[in-house]
Amino acid sequence: MFYQHQYWLLVLTGVLSLFCLWRTSLWSVPSVQTSTSIQLDLSLPSPSIPRITQRVFNISGKKPINFPKKRHSSATSRYMLELYHRRPSADIVRALSPRHISGPIDHIGGGRVLEFQLPPKNPSEYLETAELLGTAGMILRVESLDYLIQPEDKRPSRRDETWRAFDVTSAVRNRKGDSLKFLVRGRVRSGGEGAILLLSYTKPKKRTPRSAEDDGSDDNSAAAADARRRKKNPCRKRPLYVDFSAINYDEWIVAPPGYDAYQCMGRCFFPFPDHLSPTKHAIVQSLLHGALQGSDPGKNTIGRVCCVPTRLAPTSLLYLDASGTLTYQYGYEDMVVVECGCR
Repeated sequence: MFYQHQYWLLVLTGVLSLFCLWRTSLWSVPSVQTSTSIQLDLSLPSPSIPRITQRVFNISGKKPINFPKKRHSSATSRYMLELYHRRPSADIVRALSPRHISGPIDHIGGGRVLEFQLPPKNPSEYLETAELLGTAGMILRVESLDYLIQPEDKRPSRRDETWRAFDVTSAVRNRKGDSLKFLVRGRVRSGGEGAILLLSYTKPKKRTPRSAEDDGSDDNSAAAADARRRKKNPCRKRPLYVDFSAINYDEWIVAPPGYDAYQCMGRCFFPFPDHLSPTKHAIVQSLLHGALQGSDPGKNTIGRVCCVPTRLAPTSLLYLDASGTLTYQYGYEDMVVVECGCR
């Protein structure tokens, strides 16, 4: 009898032990799961992209995104600033720094190979000259590795107080790809300090034919009230200075810091003075606007003729183009108001 009770006691103890083990494992699973985490790094490395391609124009008035500026060698920036103040005869000048510079090559006397990434050919631009620049005494000899420069193509190098230029126009004009390599003998630092490929372009002059709409138009109707109103606020050119930093254009325009753009302000009253050069459309629209002045305001949908620029002039800029190349352009079109008119 005693052994029978002991047997059932052992069985009960075993069942309770199994139950406790089961409960313990069941409640411990959530704690293990909550303490376990998998972390995935989804961040992508941000490549070094020229700021000009990442620029966001500030249209909404909010602070623009601050992208890192593309850095240029001090020699390139210094020379281009000198060129900007000298006002060269070329319409567009681009300064390229070497994309790659090799180490000294012993079997050619320690010379280095300079590789330049060239801009794509533009049918609206003609390459006048291409020069490889170096500080005076730095570059002694230049040879193209991609194009055999003929003896008749070689010109004596140009030298001024600071810079020496080697003519490589034929090599650039006759290139087969988008890059060009030059073998340079002399003192060329591995960082490319002072080595500049200067490309000068001209653009064909645009002829603006005289439009038939620009002819004057005789009209005998004139009112004394209109003459008095014209004296108060006539359409004319007024001062306007543009500070590039105020509109975040200093992110890609290197020089100048600003310029006189002028603006057209005032009202256009009929009959128009000759200097406002009204078109026939502007005259008809102004006559309709005046004829419907006394009618129901809801039916008069003819707007008043506006005072707008009728002739614009270019200005000179030193800026970063879409590829990040430091570029001087003599005639950056449609930047300065020359004349105002009614349209």
